Amino acid sequence: METVDEALNAKLIACWQAALNTDDPDESQRWVDMAEWLSHRGDTPMPPPEPATSRRRVSDERRRFPRVPVRSPALLALEGRVLRGETLNLSRTGACFIFTDQSDLGEGESGSFTVQGWLEDRPALVVAVEPGMLRLRFAER
Repeated sequence: METVDEALNAKLIACWQAALNTDDPDESQRWVDMAEWLSHRGDTPMPPPEPATSRRRVSDERRRFPRVPVRSPALLALEGRVLRGETLNLSRTGACFIFTDQSDLGEGESGSFTVQGWLEDRPALVVAVEPGMLRLRFAER
């Protein structure tokens, strides 16, 4: 069982690796910002990120808990590995997570989902896998 400090260190390392392994200065800065935020997440509450604009309105959703387009840096910690990416959309019950790592991932894997701006990580279950994209369902608290 990982301690809180070990889990945080793994996430910080993943962020710094992403920042150092890109030629895109904007992407590098996003990961530096994510690492900085993770380091101080417990210090003061932060407001949620602003939702991205979309052609489809949230009110057009027929789901019980509508998806909201939100692009924000995110990490998915699965057994022994941390995937770096960003949210495409979020709802009360789940998320669409896009990433570049092409690891062998399968439906049913569970882990901890971290989004910049959230005060707490969410336990998440992988419910669908597509190239470069995972659909996650948040576990009940």
